[in-house]
Amino acid sequence: MKIMAIDLGEVRTGIALSDSLGIIARPYCVLSGYGRTRLKDAVLEIAEKENVSLIILGYPKRTDGKESKMQAKADSFYSFLSKRTEIPIKLQNEAFTTVIASRKLHDLNIEAKYQKKIIDSSAAAVLLQDYLDSLKK
Repeated sequence: MKIMAIDLGEVRTGIALSDSLGIIARPYCVLSGYGRTRLKDAVLEIAEKENVSLIILGYPKRTDGKESKMQAKADSFYSFLSKRTEIPIKLQNEAFTTVIASRKLHDLNIEAKYQKKIIDSSAAAVLLQDYLDSLKK
């Protein structure tokens, strides 16, 4: 069961995929420079191409409980995708995924200028791995 995770951003959107057994998440790509409609189409194209059976959409919950601008965008993205595909979509709290991904890349001695290119897909991989690990509990 291959699963895709989406780390939706203002400028760049990270995509991660699991292995076919649904055990390990890996960064897949970063989508950048797309308008909202093209971005949504690109996500669905990847899901179809990779034979994804579940989509995990990062949901940016604020620690104070108030709704953020990105929450509204995630809600809109979720609504659009659910109308265009039969692939189930789940929302997953994405709190601190970018921070965790950044620390992991730093620990691997990845240069800061290169980190910027891969941080979003790495954050999506953290999001997806959190989801996969929650299934084992």
